[in-house]
Amino acid sequence: MNDYKQTMKELLLQYYSPTPEGGNTIQMQTGAVLNWFRGVIPDEPVNQHDVFDTLKELGFKHSQKIIKEKKVKKKATKWSEEEDEEVEVGRVLVWNLYEVM
Repeated sequence: MNDYKQTMKELLLQYYSPTPEGGNTIQMQTGAVLNWFRGVIPDEPVNQHDVFDTLKELGFKHSQKIIKEKKVKKKATKWSEEEDEEVEVGRVLVWNLYEVM
């Protein structure tokens, strides 16, 4: 039987690091990381619990991401331009992965 968790660890560390080392920060939820793996690992043998365990074992950390949306503060008129502002619409927890350079 294949050791898919070991394969996930190897793949993660090939492309990402749990610590910033000059690479871009990528923030993904557990389900998104699972979908990323599905390109090479079959759907059935792994699930979000496996992904969670793998990320924790490798030392990846999570953070809170604030989701913002532009809202119109003042509509444009003949004499002025439209004014908008970014408003918080939600918060989610995400894993911090750093691209390996």
